[in-house]
Amino acid sequence: MRKKPPSESQLADIAGIFAILADRSRLLLLNTLRESPCYVTELCRKTGLKQANVSKQLGLLKSAELVTTQRDGNLVQYSIAEPMIFDICELVCSKIERDARRRIQAFRTERTIAARR
Repeated sequence: MRKKPPSESQLADIAGIFAILADRSRLLLLNTLRESPCYVTELCRKTGLKQANVSKQLGLLKSAELVTTQRDGNLVQYSIAEPMIFDICELVCSKIERDARRRIQAFRTERTIAARR
């Protein structure tokens, strides 16, 4: 049974998630948090990003409900709130790999044809 197409409202929400995922820094932070929850200072050290950028990107990820926080005194620990986000990344990686294989095959085919001439 097929699912019905997304509504206009759902399309806007989908576009919002993809907009959040369209930034390399945010993807780097998500992948770092995939390993284990971290404080901002740990994220800066592990990613090489500046503290101001990490804090800004975490705020966006939190507003999109992709990360969650837990206060520990004056410190705030961040963790993944929605692990399914990595399923999306896996789907995109699979597409990238398929595209690369197709380009390699097309190149080999062109090279074979050119060699026969």
